[in-house]
Amino acid sequence: MTINQATFPGIVLYQRPYKEKDLLVKIFTQPYGKRMFFVRNIHKPNNVLKQPSFAFVRAEYIGTINDRGFSFLKEVKSMTFPKHTMSDLEAMAYASYLCHLVDASMPDREVDQVLFTQLEQALDKIETGFNPAIISNILEVQLLAKFGVMPQLHACQICQEDQGIFDFSVIFDGLLCQKHFDRDPRRLHWPARAAHFVKLFSQINFANLQSIQLNSQSQAMIRRAIDDLYDEYVGLHLKSKSFIDKLANFSNPLD
Repeated sequence: MTINQATFPGIVLYQRPYKEKDLLVKIFTQPYGKRMFFVRNIHKPNNVLKQPSFAFVRAEYIGTINDRGFSFLKEVKSMTFPKHTMSDLEAMAYASYLCHLVDASMPDREVDQVLFTQLEQALDKIETGFNPAIISNILEVQLLAKFGVMPQLHACQICQEDQGIFDFSVIFDGLLCQKHFDRDPRRLHWPARAAHFVKLFSQINFANLQSIQLNSQSQAMIRRAIDDLYDEYVGLHLKSKSFIDKLANFSNPLD
C-alpha cells in the first residue's frame, strides 16, 4: 500500500549516507511507526530536507509512505531543531542512545503512539537542560515492556508492599521488600537508593516531571541497577550505549 501526500509528525532516529549523494533517514512517525526514508541529493545547498533530516529533529513532514521499500520525504511544514542537544556532547550522546534504544525495542511499521509521546517528551527534557542521564534512565526502565520484559517494579513481588527498602530478585522477577530479603539470598543487593529510584522511574510521567537532581554517586548506583536489568533480561548491546559508558569513565576516571 502506498499513501501519497501523507502529512505526519515524526522524530528522526538516525541518518546514514546512501551511495554518494543521497541519504537514508530513519523516522519514528506517529501514525505509521518507524520508516526508512530516502532523501535525494542531500548535499545540495538548497535542499530543504537537509536540516529536517538531522537526528533528534521533530517535525511535521509531508511525504509518501510505502509498505515496501523506502518511503520518501517531500517537504516539511514545521520543525523543532534541537540546538542545545546538538551542541552538547553529553546531551547528544544520550539522545542518540535513546533513539537507538527505541529503534531496537520495536519492529518497523508498528504503531505505538504512547512510545512516540514518551520519546518526544524525553528528547524535549534533554533539550531544555534536564540531566540527560536521568532522563535516559527513566525511559530505559519504562521501555523494558517493549522488549517483552515486565518485572514487578512497583511493589514487593511477594506481599505487594510499596513502601520501605527494596532489592531486586531475578528468581522472583521483581522487587522484594526488606521483610522478604531472606527468600532470595542471591538477590542483586542493590543499594536501597538505587532500588528506590528504579521503582520511582517505572512510574514517572515525563509530562509531570518538573525537576530532578541526583548526585553522581546516586546516578552511578542507578546506572548499575538498570544495567543489571538489561543484562539479565534484554541482552542488548548498542554502540551508542558503549559510547556513553566510555564518556562516563572519562569523566570519572577514579570511579
